[in-house]
Amino acid sequence: MSLRNMLTWLVAAVMALALGACADIPTSGPVTEVSATTQGRGVQIAPEPPQKGMAASRIVEGFLQAMADPSGDYQVARQYLTSSARDAWGPKQGTVIYDGWVEAVGDGMELRGTTRGVLDTAGRFAVSRESLSHDFGLVQEAGEWRISAPPQGVLLSSYIFARSYTAARSYFISQSGQTVIPELIHLPTSELTPGRVVEAQMAGPGTFLSPTVRSAIPEGAKLGSAGATVDSSGVVTVALEGLQAGLSDEARRELGAQLLWSLSSIPRVSGLRLTSDGKAYPLPGQNEKQILELSSQQGYQPLSRAGSADLYGVYEGRAGKLSSDTSFVSLSGSEPAAAMTAISLDGTLTATVTGDPAKVQIGPSGGAPITADTGLTQARSAHFAQGRLWLLGQGSGGQQQMLSMSSQGSTTAIDLSVLPGEVVDFSLDASGTRAAMILRIDGTPRFGLASLAGGNQLTGWQEIHLMASQEAELADAVSLDWTGEVSIAVIANAGSGTSVFVVNEDGSEVTDLGPLSVTPVQVTALPRPGGDSVAVRTGDGVVLLYEQHSAWQQARTPMAWISYPG
Repeated sequence: MSLRNMLTWLVAAVMALALGACADIPTSGPVTEVSATTQGRGVQIAPEPPQKGMAASRIVEGFLQAMADPSGDYQVARQYLTSSARDAWGPKQGTVIYDGWVEAVGDGMELRGTTRGVLDTAGRFAVSRESLSHDFGLVQEAGEWRISAPPQGVLLSSYIFARSYTAARSYFISQSGQTVIPELIHLPTSELTPGRVVEAQMAGPGTFLSPTVRSAIPEGAKLGSAGATVDSSGVVTVALEGLQAGLSDEARRELGAQLLWSLSSIPRVSGLRLTSDGKAYPLPGQNEKQILELSSQQGYQPLSRAGSADLYGVYEGRAGKLSSDTSFVSLSGSEPAAAMTAISLDGTLTATVTGDPAKVQIGPSGGAPITADTGLTQARSAHFAQGRLWLLGQGSGGQQQMLSMSSQGSTTAIDLSVLPGEVVDFSLDASGTRAAMILRIDGTPRFGLASLAGGNQLTGWQEIHLMASQEAELADAVSLDWTGEVSIAVIANAGSGTSVFVVNEDGSEVTDLGPLSVTPVQVTALPRPGGDSVAVRTGDGVVLLYEQHSAWQQARTPMAWISYPG
């Protein structure tokens, strides 16, 4: 199902949409606005059932809050409904996140506002900005106000969503079998359990990720009646049924890595014990207690291979890096002709781009590089992913061209035909399978993602509308870079000026890193868990550093290009 179709289906399944305005869920009275905040996720909300004599407005407010609690098949929320609506309501048909308010309209109560996004049944988020209106059909039943027309699905204010849901990562195996690749899913914090995570695994990857990954869970396998449980030491026991006894060692290795990395979204999980049909199921690499430890699976996680955390760049035509006091130190053998430099995530490869048409010097860091022609003019966006250098520029015929280069200097042209516009900037994630991109479409910069299939085929472009607040959409994006597995730093404008925003790849969360006194033209980030090292450069070379969640600090040395490893 395409993203557009998924959005259409979910929104239609949850509610009828009409013109409205923005705010948050009310706390009292028939007409109330509550401003949105950006506090952290994971705060438990404990809704209460309706009390005797509750006003109609309080019934609606209580129902909206109770939809945050899925326990007992939404047993608290159902108590706000009439007896007939209670049985007919289908909360598992999808979830809509909104900004809005409740107001009295005639004899009824309506929710009005704007949607921010939708969750499919697997917890995958998709941005949706649509006007919203829903009449709850309040009626008297046994002398008490009750709702006769609930939405077909769940409505969550952005305030409640941010506090009662947790972003988790469901991993799948890359087509090469070398890495695990995450899919961001959002689950009620109360349902962030081993069993729920394994169920997400059983559902398989979504449409966007499918071309580049595969599931290591064999067809026919399912979660058994014993489910998945975690003990006090952080070891999860997953009881499967129907798991084939004859799986190869490699297939078992991938199965263990996929399950364990997915379960690591749960705090304190440290290991996996697997059973099939009630019997222990051995996994390669498990210890003498038949436990596969998370520490033994780091090789599957690309970000675990990170080496240097230094900021590299170009100063007066020389490639180098910043020292601890932000002074510039030239790389050994650096010639005064560099336009860009890039370092692989593990620090083992270095590339310097020179000239126009661009030439690349590439090879082991500190070793003797080889020189290779690219045939590109106006080369830009140089960075490494999966041991290959990636570049964007103009081909000999003036057409836009993207290519990747091996450490031996051989190049591969990337097919851009799926893209609906010209590439302004792009960045490959550490796995080399997802491309964050800024495209110029009809003269306007647009942010989105594409997947890389087969090493040279971009596919599945999907535009993502990034909302910095209830009313402000990020616009005029100029540069981006991955900051972690599922987060991206992007230079854009939110209406009050240009800033750097760290965004989830699905658009579910947007964080402004704070005001800048300059206008940046390039951003680079160190892709690692936490994603807290970001740097920007202005057109005249001023470099600002943002590290360990601190304020922006200006480097002592101006640079014409900047690049963190990765």
